[in-house]
Order: sequence, then C-alpha cells, then structure tokens
Amino acid sequence: MKNLQPIVLPFFLFIITWVNSQTTDTKSTKVSNTDWINEITSRITPYGSLRIGAGFAEEGELGVANNAPRAGIKFKHPLTTSEEENFNIIAQVELGFDLVSRDETVEFAVDPGAGITQVGDAVFARLGFVGVTYRDFEFTFGKQNSVYYTLGANQVDRFLAFGGAGIGVWNISDGGISGTGRANQVFILKYKNKGLTLGAQAQARNISENSESIDTYGFGANYAIDGFTIGVGYNKVNDGVEDPLPNQAKDGDEAFVTSASYEFDRFTFAASYAILKQHQRVGDLFYDATGVEFYARYKFSTNKRWHVAAGFNYLKPDDDQGLGDFDTKFGIMEVGYNFKKSSHIFAAADIDQSEDSNGDRRNQSVFGIGIRFGF
Repeated sequence: MKNLQPIVLPFFLFIITWVNSQTTDTKSTKVSNTDWINEITSRITPYGSLRIGAGFAEEGELGVANNAPRAGIKFKHPLTTSEEENFNIIAQVELGFDLVSRDETVEFAVDPGAGITQVGDAVFARLGFVGVTYRDFEFTFGKQNSVYYTLGANQVDRFLAFGGAGIGVWNISDGGISGTGRANQVFILKYKNKGLTLGAQAQARNISENSESIDTYGFGANYAIDGFTIGVGYNKVNDGVEDPLPNQAKDGDEAFVTSASYEFDRFTFAASYAILKQHQRVGDLFYDATGVEFYARYKFSTNKRWHVAAGFNYLKPDDDQGLGDFDTKFGIMEVGYNFKKSSHIFAAADIDQSEDSNGDRRNQSVFGIGIRFGF
C-alpha cells in the first residue's frame, strides 16, 4: 500500500483540481451567458396597449370594436460611452391587432391601425424602422410616424376614443400612402435641441412610371416652452397618379397643418387647423378642404386621475369642389379614469352632425365605454 501512495496522492490532487476547474468554468459560462442576456435585454424596451370599446349607435345598433390596440419593442444600442455624443443605433417594431371584428356602425377610431392592404388582418405592421442618433440629430428609415403628424398634428390627438377626422392625418387608411400618417418607406431626419424640433422626410416608393427618386416629401417644426407648444407640418406628393389605385398617391396631394396646445395645472387645451389639397377622398373623388380640431380637458379629482374632456372635429370641402352640403362635423364628450400609467377606463360620445351632398345626416351618433390598458 505504501508503494501506491506516490501514485494515488498525485492522482487525487489532479482529480480535485480538475473538478474545481470545471466548476469554475461552468460558473463563468453561466455568468457570461447571464451577462449576454442582460446586455441584450437592457437595450430592448417592450410596450403595448390593449384598446377595446363597446357601445351603441343612436338608432339602437350595438357593437364591440377595436380602438387601435398595439404592441411593440424599442431597441437602442450605444456606439460610444459618451452621453454628450448621443451616438446610438435605434430601431422600433410595432404590431397592431384585430382583437375583434371591426364594426361598421360602432367605430372608436378614424385611424384603422392597419395600412390599406392590411385592413381586416388579425395581425399587421404598424411601425418598423431602424436608424441612428448623433448629438442633436436622428436619422431613421422604414415605416414610421410622419413629421406632419409628430411635429404638426399630434398635439390635438388626445381623446381616448373618436376624433382625428379634421386635419388629414389618416386621409387614406393609416396615412401611409400620402405620407401624413404612418408613412411607408420613408426617410426622416430630425434635429432636436432644448424645446425646438425640426424634421424633414422623403418617401421613396416609385409610385408612378416617372421613376422619381422622391415620391413625397414633408417638413415640420415644433417648439415647446413652459407648457405651451406650437407646431407646423407640411406634406406634398411629388410623383402622384391622376387616377390612383388603392396603393398609389394622388397627383396634386398637398397638406398643411398648424397646431397649438397649452397645459397648466389641471387644464389642457389644444387646437389644430389644416389646409388640404386633393388630400381627402369620398368614394373615388379627391377634394380640397379645410379642417379644424379642438380639444379641452380638466382633471377634476384630488389625485388628478379623473378627467372630463370635450372637443369637436370639422372638415369642409372648398366651395368650388361641387360636393354640395357635404362635410364632416361632430362633437366629442368624454369622462375617464387613469388607473395606472397609460391605462384608462372611459365613457365617451360622438355627437355626429355630418351631412351628405344633399344636406342629409350621413353618420349616426355613437355612445360607448372602453378600456385602454398600457404596459
């Protein structure tokens, strides 16, 4: 047995050392994997908003409808450790959902959520873009919210249901074709410093046979100071079609919007005014029009969770368009409770007085309740 000691002892020391090294490597691998996962997840921000309403029209029809539910992720990866440089790769993907079949009588949103070719799909793309930020600049490309909307029009987009019909953002489906809503195949450059934001965009879609490099373009500016915000947006179709197919832009399409809002303590006021040329459509006819939207809100409870809001949308074709008494006009009343960040329950009414070309009522008023749960 003594003869074996010089062999056995080194052997056991080798085994113990090997086991310890394997355990250490396993722990290092686990830590490494955990660090890798944490590294990725720290750069991804998931979000979502489930939105459903139920209500009835004035003639008694009942319905349950979507209110533009969506879910997505935002991605941000720094390319330098300097916060001053603000050098990052960014991306965002957002999907919309048809949680219930759309109801033609009880409808809670002018914006259908989906693009023209996706209306009715159970799942569809709302946004999808990548880009880079550097100092005060941001450059992105893909499907994204236009500068017309983000800088010129969204100040008045505050109702939990209804609204959004007076200033031409969602002129055809989600506004992706003309470039005023969630623009398709668009490049956007923004500059932001303190309260000032400037933006420019260009769509490259090859709409017609002219093969123009830029099919639509737009500009926007926004300035905010001490609760007061003012913005302007402009969008023009550069390469349109006289008689466009559903996925083509209209020749001569041009839109201008200006908005202002003011928030102090419990009060919020916002108003927008738009001049639209060959931008709005009824049937197969495009027409010139002017429109306004107004919003007012007061948070009346001690904890500021309850609010009451009111406003109206009005869109009137120019007199020379030959549409007679045709217009879009309705008032909105809303009361809601904010039970967590971006989450509300509410009751709302769309008091519709819109007229057809003969001056007769063309839409019913709608009364409903809804829930918006954000995460």
